[in-house]
Order: sequence, then structure tokens, then C-alpha cells
Amino acid sequence: MATTPSVPQKHAVLFHGKSGEYFSVWLVNVILTIVTLGIYSAWATVRRRRYFYGNTEIDGDRFDYHARPLDILKGRIIVIVGLIAFFILSAVMPGISLVFVLAFLALIPWIIIRSWRYNALMSSYRGIRFNYHCRIGRAYWTMYLCPILLVVALYLVVTMVGLMAASTQSLASSLLFGGVAFVIFMVGLAVVQGIVAALNYSLYINNMAFGDLPFKAELSKRALVKMVLVSFLIILPFIIVAGLLIGSLFSSLFYAILFAGDPQMINALIVGNIASLIFTFIVLLLGGLVSTAWLSVAQRNYVYEKTRLGQNIQLKSKLRTRTFLSLILTNTLIVIFTLGLGVPVAEIRLARYLAQSTALEGDLALLNVHAHQDSARTAVAEEVAQAFDLNVGI
Repeated sequence: MATTPSVPQKHAVLFHGKSGEYFSVWLVNVILTIVTLGIYSAWATVRRRRYFYGNTEIDGDRFDYHARPLDILKGRIIVIVGLIAFFILSAVMPGISLVFVLAFLALIPWIIIRSWRYNALMSSYRGIRFNYHCRIGRAYWTMYLCPILLVVALYLVVTMVGLMAASTQSLASSLLFGGVAFVIFMVGLAVVQGIVAALNYSLYINNMAFGDLPFKAELSKRALVKMVLVSFLIILPFIIVAGLLIGSLFSSLFYAILFAGDPQMINALIVGNIASLIFTFIVLLLGGLVSTAWLSVAQRNYVYEKTRLGQNIQLKSKLRTRTFLSLILTNTLIVIFTLGLGVPVAEIRLARYLAQSTALEGDLALLNVHAHQDSARTAVAEEVAQAFDLNVGI
């Protein structure tokens, strides 16, 4: 008798947060942060994260966040003192400001991986904390050296084709070479973005662990390059429509400047086409939103599909571009029309949708995981990453 293959267990991610409940937490955080001139912001950060962690459940157990507000406050004080010192020294000795900026840029990869490590160590599930270990050299290769080499290579190729176009005596040949250079630039840009995205996702996932059990993701650079190319194709019709809307205005302005140069005529042309300018901006903005939403959804679904925890657990993501884009747009409108008071509603809606679209596949009971004894000594890197919006992840 033939045996039917067993269906893998699927564990949905559940989010129990409620807008009204979180609104009270958010409002208290805002009021106390203002009253204490920002001092309470460290406690506000911990309360917010504990609320979202504590309301996220997998297989009957919830996450927890263990950061201490005093550690975060110390980190913020160090960051603020450093910024004040930078501005004072820049005013007194303007030449030294460039040295500080270059030093900060040189430290960015170190700051980011230290921030990832701090957040991992402060997060736990079933009493076992996450961990993050990364070689600093790999971080610098991923975030700096490799992207710079790729951009330089693209620049050299496009420049070479451009020089060939300039050296030809035929207008048709020049246009042909110009078109080739543009296509090479767009495809090369997609290649650069896809490779850099693959390297960054790999840097984050393949150095993360749950206890002593590592996460692993085998990511294809080719797949991520294709996604970027598709996102370019998605925005292309919007660019064409915008060009058609604004093309006549640019032509009129060109001839007005070339033959007359009358400022009153130029101003009249611009004022007369103000509606076209506004509509063009809306078309380009909509195209950018659709393209970015599609790329974010495609990359998240792909990366989760390729990520495993140990040998038994597979991550799953089923975001949908239309739903995700609709959520982002409606959340933006909620925040705008409530003058910011709708931020808690927007955050809860986004967290709920991300949870509903995420699952783990496999038997969690088979996880052979042990707790580690690592600890984070300081939150300074985390606060620097937050201050300059350097935090990225999946």
C-alpha cells in the first residue's frame, strides 16, 4: 500500500495588537517624552518594542524584548553629545568637520552590524535569545568596496560607449550609440542594485542565529537582478506618459528661449501649463510607488522563501503588491488627515498585515536549539543607527 507524503506543518504568525490599545501606549509615550524634554524617549522605545514583540505569536508562544531603557538613554546621550561637539568644532574649526564626516562614513558598516547584534541579543522567543555575528571585513566588502567597484565598472563601460558615439561622424550612428549607452546604463544599474541587495540580505541573514541555531539563505544574484529590471519596466510606462504630458511644454520653452528669450512669455508658458506639471508629478509619484511596492514585495517573498532556520524550519512570505500598496497609501492618508494622531492605527495595520502574510513551515518541536551566553554591553551603535536611519533588515 502506497504511503501518502506527510504535509509539512505550517505555523502562522499571529499579531494580537489593537489600535485602541496601542494608541494609549503611544499617547503616553509622546506626552511623557515632551514633558521630560526627550529623556523618557528611551523608555518609550522599549515600551513600543515590547508591545509589538509581546503581541506577535508563533505556535502559541510570543516574542519578548529585553533592552533596558537606561542603556538606550546612555547611548542617546553619547550620540547627542557627539553631535553637539561636532557642530561646535565645525563652527570653530571648519576644516576639521570634513575629517569627522569621513571618519563617520568609515564607521558606518561597523555601526550597522553592531546595531543588528544589539537588537538580536535583545530579542527572544521561548526564552531563547537571538544572536548576530559578522566579520567586519565582510561588512565593509558588502556595504562599500563591492558597490564602489560595480559603479566604477558601469561608469567605465558607459563612458566608453559614449566616447564611441562622440567620435562617429554620422548622426544616425551617434543616436544608435547613445541608445546603446542608455540601455547599458539601465541594465547595469539593475545589475548593481540586484547584486548589492543580494549581498546585504546575505550579510544580515547568514550571520543571524536563534540561540546557537543559524539562519541560512542561498540567494541568487540573478533572481534579484531580474526583480530590479522588472521594477524598471513597471515604472517605464509612467515615465512615457509623464514625458508626453510635459513634452510640449519643454518644446515650447526651448523655442521661446532660443528665438525670443522673453521672460514674460516663458512665465506665461509655465503658468499656462501648471496643471500639466502637477499631473506629471502625480504620474511619476504613482509610478515610483507602484514600482517600489512591487520590488519590496517580490524581494521579501523571495528572501523568505530561501531562508531556513536549521534543517527543519522554512520561512514563508505571501505579500501581495496590490494589497501592500493599498495599505501604504491608506496609512499615509490616515496619518495626514488625523494630523499625526493616526500613526498608531497605521503602525498596527502594517504589523497585522505583515504578520498575516508570514509563516513558518516545519515541525518546531524538532528544533534542537540551545541558549547562548553572549550579551550586548552598550546601545551606542544602535542609537547612532537610529539617529541616522541606518537600520535595515528583513
